[in-house]
Amino acid sequence: MLNLGNENVPLCHGLSRRSFLQLGAAGLATMTLPELLRVEARGASTPTSTARIRNCITIFLVGSPGHLDTWDMKPDAPAEIRGKFKPIRTNVTGVQICEHFPLMARMMDRVALIRSLHHRTGATHENGQRWMMTGHDFNADNVKPHCGSVIARVFGSRGDLPANVILPGPIGNTGAGPLHGQTAGFLGSAYEPFFLNADPARPDFKVADLEVPRDQAGPRLDARRKLLSQLDDLQRRTETRSTQMHDSAYERAFRLLTSPKAKKAFDLTQEKDTLRDRYGRNTFGQSCLMARRMIEAGVRYVTVNHFDTVFNLSCWDMHADGGGLNNTYLDYERMLCPQFDLAFTALIQDLEDRGLLKETVVAVLSEFGRTPRLNGRGGRDHYPSAWTNFLCGGSIRGGQVIGSTDKIGSRPHDFPVEPPQILASIYHGMGINLDTTMMPGPGERPVRLVEAEPIRQLFS
Repeated sequence: MLNLGNENVPLCHGLSRRSFLQLGAAGLATMTLPELLRVEARGASTPTSTARIRNCITIFLVGSPGHLDTWDMKPDAPAEIRGKFKPIRTNVTGVQICEHFPLMARMMDRVALIRSLHHRTGATHENGQRWMMTGHDFNADNVKPHCGSVIARVFGSRGDLPANVILPGPIGNTGAGPLHGQTAGFLGSAYEPFFLNADPARPDFKVADLEVPRDQAGPRLDARRKLLSQLDDLQRRTETRSTQMHDSAYERAFRLLTSPKAKKAFDLTQEKDTLRDRYGRNTFGQSCLMARRMIEAGVRYVTVNHFDTVFNLSCWDMHADGGGLNNTYLDYERMLCPQFDLAFTALIQDLEDRGLLKETVVAVLSEFGRTPRLNGRGGRDHYPSAWTNFLCGGSIRGGQVIGSTDKIGSRPHDFPVEPPQILASIYHGMGINLDTTMMPGPGERPVRLVEAEPIRQLFS
């Protein structure tokens, strides 16, 4: 059986999965079929010809920071509510954030905080991830597409690079199943994200999918092209959806493999050491730098996952349980907040210095907030009733706070915002008219990109 997107398809005519993998022990064959299909991004453009098409970088804080400990602090609340950190002033009058984001505090005039996010579906990481990645919650029978896959379908790719890239890799085990919202869903395998699946902070970092051994040039590459053509034909004959969108999937994969521009875009050695240091010499920091390089090279939508799991590592999921979820205030203070503060502000400044911030919406998202009251271990548990995310760049008007929570951060006090509104705002900020741009849904029925309206206050 060969995994083609979301389907398992039997191979025929003597072409086996084993022979496919043996043929490509390096180079092209390190790309699985879903990865090959991920670079196909042909789609209809928005009918609004006057729309200004922008790009997007989404930073997803897997595990979710406590809103009362970061961007919605309650210094006048009781100790068991307000936690251990103190607020500091920012360069926007009246707006305070956590003391461990001093760099962000100096550029708050570029950021729009949304402090009244909430949802009611459930308190698992996966519920919130699905909401914030797709604008929907769903089950395995009706998988909705990742926002980047929608962008790939609407705008298509530019040049040899895929339209939708996820760094450094997909979200893995976060406790309640595999549905995280980072697939193309019903859009099909042609619009799957391209996953880097490598750590850009490693000294020996390289994207294996783009490495072609010297002894495999010429005839070997021609043979691989022929193999891809055979697999493309197999895909067309077994796919129940319209096959039109798969016509050039493998050709695009081959172009990605052989494109000097693509290889250069993934090469962080092109950057000065001082700039790499500014982002932080860690997986998250270097992924944020890679995201800027992707946008600069023509990728439409980049997602940076800050962590791929919540178990047995320092991450935002601060249950303080003493076991596999033993994240505490010390983790926030010593690693998480400084790491985010450094990389996020470096990204915003870098984009601005290169003239890219006006063309790029930057969204910092997470799946929920954390309980207003500290648990018995001094940590905070999952809490989808209230949390803070934020956007900047593009046409987003910075220096503002949208919505608020009550005095203990337990629920929205005014201007409640639900996840689909965030996705609608991202689409709007990228130049999409949500009233006139549709995409093919299940059964080819045209559907709206998201059932929500943009948050108009975000835009200048």
